Amino acid sequence: MIDIKDKKNCCGCWACANACPKKCISMKEDEEGFRYPHIDKVSCIDCGVCDRVCPIQKTIQDDEIPHSYIVQNKDDDIRRHSTSGGFFSAIADYMLHNNGVVFGAAFDKDHVVRHSYAETKEECIKFQVSKYVQSLIMHTYREAKEFLDAGRMVVFSGTPCQIAGLYGYLRGKEYDGLVTVDLVCHGTPSPRLLNEYLSYQELVYGSKIVNWKSRDKYYGYDYSTTNIEFENKKIAYHKGSESDLFFRLYFKNICSRPSCYQCHFRTLHRVSDFTIFDCWDAPSASKKFDSNGATNVFVHTQKGQAIFNSLKSYFVWKESNINSVIERDGVMITHNAPKNPRRTEFFSDLGNLSMDKIERKYLNCSLVKKIIISLKPTLYRIGVFKLYMLVKRFLQNKHLLSRI
Repeated sequence: MIDIKDKKNCCGCWACANACPKKCISMKEDEEGFRYPHIDKVSCIDCGVCDRVCPIQKTIQDDEIPHSYIVQNKDDDIRRHSTSGGFFSAIADYMLHNNGVVFGAAFDKDHVVRHSYAETKEECIKFQVSKYVQSLIMHTYREAKEFLDAGRMVVFSGTPCQIAGLYGYLRGKEYDGLVTVDLVCHGTPSPRLLNEYLSYQELVYGSKIVNWKSRDKYYGYDYSTTNIEFENKKIAYHKGSESDLFFRLYFKNICSRPSCYQCHFRTLHRVSDFTIFDCWDAPSASKKFDSNGATNVFVHTQKGQAIFNSLKSYFVWKESNINSVIERDGVMITHNAPKNPRRTEFFSDLGNLSMDKIERKYLNCSLVKKIIISLKPTLYRIGVFKLYMLVKRFLQNKHLLSRI
């Protein structure tokens, strides 16, 4: 029987809940907003399946170097609505053309992130853009297995722990039709924090939120922006890591799931077929790339390589140096974010203090910095921000070249 004595030993992947033959495991939300397995001991037959499928109890080998690529989808509209380079959209198209099923994460009408599946291109649109909150897997591992057992192809995307959870649930059974895609993540912030944040935005703007896009390209790819649309037709834009309250707390490393600070899955070699993450400076790798979003892709398996080769017509692409890619864009592949020492204090205050008081207490921001942040959208529109990014890239590239 699975027993979580220390929450850093549970990644919330739902493998145990999906695998339990008696369906006596439910995922219940704790005081921080994260979900953990709760066992109905009356129904439990102590079969041990939950322990056997738990991915944290399995060793991950880190002995293979994946193939590394930079890709940009040739469809500008797909890239405009994607977080980075539109790689996952191409895989989704590949699956749909082969009568396959696409699993991914999307917001529901209540702004809760849930995993679900799609069987049409129109349905797949909901999976675009980043979510920045760990999705509720629910019963999607079971659903994926049902499709696979019926002979359908399946692509399943998620955080590294969720993909490991899927393979744990499958218990070693291999499917030629299963393709998996994991995302490099900084950690999974509290869903409770997201709820408090969205409620605060509704209070500030005096209207219900109809859409929250955490990574919008309104000001371009280099100026990744939070976009919030309200019922009263107002639209709020915030520079994620600089002016958006949710992201500033996130990057303070104060609100992630306990297991994220000692992530079991943060290795170069992953159990998935593909690992994807942002490529922030594709034009420096080749002049054939533009600056409107690109994706770093690591291919871990022969199956993944075969699919990548079949998709090359979708992309502008180039092989990349894996060490340079990790240093510039992918430090979170192998390194954990340090836990903020005020994390316990923060969660004690969350819900007891208003969000503006949370901001004042945990996010120091000088008046000068606030003015600079407020001016950046204007600087971007007149081209000064692009000049800044060019200088920044030059200095970054010079730094990388000095190490070669």
